[in-house]
Amino acid sequence: MSDSTTTPSRRDYLAMTSMGAASLAVASLPNPTHAEESKSQGEPKEADGSSSKQLELLFLGTGAANWPRRYPPENKNLSRGQVRAMSSILVNGKILIDCGPTVLDVMKCYDVNPAEITDILLTHTHSDHLHSGNILTIANSRDTDLGSLRFWGNPEALKKVPDSNRIEKMSIETGKRFKVHDLEMTGLAANHDVQGSKEQCLIYLIEGQAKNVLYATDTGWLPTSTWLHLQHKKLDAIIWDATVGEGKGDYRVFSHNDLTMIRHMNESLVKGKILKPDAKIILTHIADKLHPPHDVLEKSLLPEGLIPSYENMSVVLGKA
Repeated sequence: MSDSTTTPSRRDYLAMTSMGAASLAVASLPNPTHAEESKSQGEPKEADGSSSKQLELLFLGTGAANWPRRYPPENKNLSRGQVRAMSSILVNGKILIDCGPTVLDVMKCYDVNPAEITDILLTHTHSDHLHSGNILTIANSRDTDLGSLRFWGNPEALKKVPDSNRIEKMSIETGKRFKVHDLEMTGLAANHDVQGSKEQCLIYLIEGQAKNVLYATDTGWLPTSTWLHLQHKKLDAIIWDATVGEGKGDYRVFSHNDLTMIRHMNESLVKGKILKPDAKIILTHIADKLHPPHDVLEKSLLPEGLIPSYENMSVVLGKA
């Protein structure tokens, strides 16, 4: 395991045991070629006409809403997980899930080019996941000949996304697949709520030629409809909301997970043959003050196959 007192690079490696026994490679993401825009909804063609043989997940934020709303890129001496950004993940260098207030800070810190992003998928409209200014910045950073930034979300949630001729709003029907590049995406019901809104909060099933992943934040226990949808799937990785940590009696368990809840769901998913025996179990949306320091968290959780994520952690699934 890398020394946690230094800022982790994408070339670090994290050894794992139990569930998730395969290596977790933290390696440089290639600069993807811009996709050729397609006029048909959700079916852009890859520039080289090929399908990706890998699924690359880059964590641009791993924190819950109680962390600072700025990520300090000027401090290169931060230890792993010492400061967390708002939860966000970049898929295959092009597809951003959630665009909160810290995402551009993290991109700047770790040399991620926002102009490479073609699509943003939204889980829900809480302010740590949706930041209008950053959405517009990403949209305006793209060359005009590449077409509009596609922004996917629940129809009610899309009402809060800024209007711009550089943004194409794409409505998601819960439980129905849609295609983004060579990946099949499905927005599934989350156990989460935006007070005063009719929107359905979403988690995302990501299915690729290489591997399948469930990105499950923000949510508590999986709703029955989501469990039923997953029953015939095979997951190579699952990324869990882990807001509450080991805490007991915390009110947030009604819309977020504690670690006991995650353990129970993992056991059920393994028993149901949904979660593969060597699947990676990754934790995100980690709340400040509800978890110990990251190095302590790793030491306690890695032996049981639970992997706490951190900013700039890259997971590469599949063969090159």
